[in-house]
Amino acid sequence: MKISYHSWKTYKECPKKFFLEYIKKAPPTSPINECFTLYGKLVEKFFENFCNIWRYQSPYMPPESIEPKLRILYDSILSSSILNWSSPIVKFTQEEVFEMAMKDIGAIMNSENQNYFLNTQSEVTIEITLNDSTILHGRLDFIHRNPISNDICILDGKGTDKIKKNISNNQLLFYALLYTLHHNIMPIELGFFYFKRNLYAPINFSRDILNEFREQLSLDLKVLKSDDVFSATPCPKSCKYCKYSVGCLEHQKDRLTRVRPSKLKNIEGNGVIEFGF
Repeated sequence: MKISYHSWKTYKECPKKFFLEYIKKAPPTSPINECFTLYGKLVEKFFENFCNIWRYQSPYMPPESIEPKLRILYDSILSSSILNWSSPIVKFTQEEVFEMAMKDIGAIMNSENQNYFLNTQSEVTIEITLNDSTILHGRLDFIHRNPISNDICILDGKGTDKIKKNISNNQLLFYALLYTLHHNIMPIELGFFYFKRNLYAPINFSRDILNEFREQLSLDLKVLKSDDVFSATPCPKSCKYCKYSVGCLEHQKDRLTRVRPSKLKNIEGNGVIEFGF
């Protein structure tokens, strides 16, 4: 069994979703609209290319050099995405997303924070095979090596402007564990980089913290491998982005327990009924 951070997190939040996604490979029951992911995809793809290719050619790139490269990346992402710009909850146009990404990338490249993407590798895949044949798998956003001390810092890029919302330190701890087991060298620092804010936010990290995380992960993996009942555990946080929520009876029942009742006349005109949404 191959376990990534995403699959482990999914199992902890909702075993039924884990079963559908990673064992049965069931198609999602909710419609997908990737308009909301375009900004993050575009900015991360730019810095992936910058770290792995462009920094060797020209580490300091002016806006007139960035824009044509970014446009090519954007066209490629658009062609492979499922988009519904007419959705009432889409706030920005296709061109506005590009302009926001261009503005934020330019701000980062014109600041000291550009250093986090110099002497850095991006989208690095690491796999570790445990004694029980379980494979731990991860794709690390950014691995930055300090050019003077040689110390390692692992960064994860975030496209949100809301600091720490829906973000777990466990993601970085998972990546740090992979890196440490694979290279026998522990990173010195872990942090999230918020592209919209041009902000690097380190997390609390030490060998003791990593060991505590390793012990918890080991226990979780044992339970996961021995579990033959994949029951749903619905909650607003885990269900919000689930592609299976429309067809999940457990989610629908849980949702009904949390709705705020609104008074509406029923269709037969017999007074008032409680209707929640």
